[in-house]
Amino acid sequence: MIINTEIVDAYLNGENISKFSSLFIYRQADRSIFQEPEKDKAEIVSKIKDEIINHICDFIPCNKRIWDILFKDWQKDLDNIILDLVVGCKEPNDAFVLKDLNERHHMIFDLLCWEKYVGKISLSKLSQNLLTHELFHVLIGKYYTDIEESEQFGNYRDKLDAITFNEGFAHLVSYNQQEIDSVEWEKLEDIYIQSTNKMKLALMETNPQSQEQYIYEANFGNYYDKYACMCGMIYLAKEWQLGGYAKLKEVFDQGYHGFARKCI
Repeated sequence: MIINTEIVDAYLNGENISKFSSLFIYRQADRSIFQEPEKDKAEIVSKIKDEIINHICDFIPCNKRIWDILFKDWQKDLDNIILDLVVGCKEPNDAFVLKDLNERHHMIFDLLCWEKYVGKISLSKLSQNLLTHELFHVLIGKYYTDIEESEQFGNYRDKLDAITFNEGFAHLVSYNQQEIDSVEWEKLEDIYIQSTNKMKLALMETNPQSQEQYIYEANFGNYYDKYACMCGMIYLAKEWQLGGYAKLKEVFDQGYHGFARKCI
């Protein structure tokens, strides 16, 4: 993995980072997510930066067995991924994945957005969790090369399918920093019922404005309220309980088209 600290280093050196605001990392679809960062946070940002860099050197993902089964050479696939450590993203964009104009994957970590976690969770655990989650997105994007385009620019049903599949798997492997066989999945049954009920409504929606809201709520908001993420994750956990890791591989190989409906 290649670590790019140009933007965060400019911030730590007291430079005005608005000169970076036109970069692709601050664009999502047709809108800018750039905002001027607070200028008095250098100490905490420096601490977060050091913790992330130290953790990356020894990175082993949660649920490595799932990675090994779904992606044969995932270590090699991650070699040329760029991790951009930045500031200047609007909440809730603390960690996300993008492709540049050369189709190269970038994983973006906004360290000021990470400040809210300091004192609530160890930065080491947070790094492990977000690296597991976001790098899994990268691997899915390498396997299904059109999934990211479907999420951003596809029709309504394609967006729901792509988000539910992509986020379902990424949430599964990173859930609560736990191995899949140590999670008490039955305790999430109420969340599953809630999320599948909302997914049913989303799949039936025909009003464009309402569809736009359903797409937003699929993957943004409070953790357990992100209905597509929860619906996908818990459905996959149920499939794993029924058929083990081979079943997860089977579901993954079937692809993301039609996945949202499968989950209900």
